[in-house]
Amino acid sequence: MEVDPNLVDLFANDVTSHILGFLNDPVDVIRAGAVSQSWRHFVIANGICKKLWLKRVPIITSIACEVEQGDGIIKLLDIASRNSVNWETLETEHRIFSSLLHPLAKQIIYPNDILAFPIGASSTDHGLAENIINTLTPIDRYPNGASYWSSKGEVDPDVPENIIYRLKSGVCIVTEVNIRPFEAFWEFGKPVYSAKSVRFRMGHPKSTQDMGMEVFPVDKPCVDKYEWTYTSPEFPMTQEACLQQFKLPEPVICIGGVFQVELLGRAQMEEINGLYYICLGYVRVLGQSLDPAYNLEMYPSGEFGLRYYPHGLDYVLRSISGESVPSKYDSDDETSAVMAALLPAEMVEEVLISDEDEWW
Repeated sequence: MEVDPNLVDLFANDVTSHILGFLNDPVDVIRAGAVSQSWRHFVIANGICKKLWLKRVPIITSIACEVEQGDGIIKLLDIASRNSVNWETLETEHRIFSSLLHPLAKQIIYPNDILAFPIGASSTDHGLAENIINTLTPIDRYPNGASYWSSKGEVDPDVPENIIYRLKSGVCIVTEVNIRPFEAFWEFGKPVYSAKSVRFRMGHPKSTQDMGMEVFPVDKPCVDKYEWTYTSPEFPMTQEACLQQFKLPEPVICIGGVFQVELLGRAQMEEINGLYYICLGYVRVLGQSLDPAYNLEMYPSGEFGLRYYPHGLDYVLRSISGESVPSKYDSDDETSAVMAALLPAEMVEEVLISDEDEWW
């Protein structure tokens, strides 16, 4: 029986590499390397996994990967631009990039809320009472008041607002954003102060000075301090006090852990003063933190170091698949501490003991 020729033998090396370069799905690239020994050799020798990672995450041009092994740490500097010829190095790079692609190749069955805390908002109407920290809790009412963020009022309904948050780790996969506009239940007609549309940006600080984690949100954070590596399409919002879901066109890798919500246009005017406001009751960003498998560091040169810990990858993959994972890796303690510092005591207690599913 005649055997069909192998693709890697049928065409010239550069032609086959060009063809495989059209693979955009990590699943396809990983499977290509598992077809046969010759296919695996070709995928490794031509850095197919590396090329896809660089295409999916352009910022990788300034990232160095470090692989922790039993005999120490192997440093691979400037992996984006160098052309390796040593087979052992090529195999090592293949393991790194296939591991980086592996979480992207799996569907996130039960995405987690990966917001850590807010950096700040472009405006806040009444200090602590309407602080952006309130958007971290799914509860918009408690015995002695309401929980929400409010912008300052504007005469022009087209004036935008923005909120900047920190994610739970420096390397995250983001799939979806949920926002619930706030309903002013004490006002006549119970108006909902939503934006007209929303857009999302992800990025990282430009300087090591801004990599630190601030506990308290700041007023009018400078957006120019961040390098924005991804901007989503614009999504329309409805003027309803329900949890509105905005699914990204495809999962996005956020390198740097900075997430911005751009609120475009104001739908509701307050009748008392004739000004337009935007008020939000709850915001959550869904996806998967890649900690503890990957740890991001920023160097004074502006480059990023990405440490890969193989023993943490199993935890990440199990979490993506919806399996139970050890609680020692949970990162909710920091968020709880921020809420305890800023929210009314009775509200903190209600948030921490309640099942969040009841408020979705």
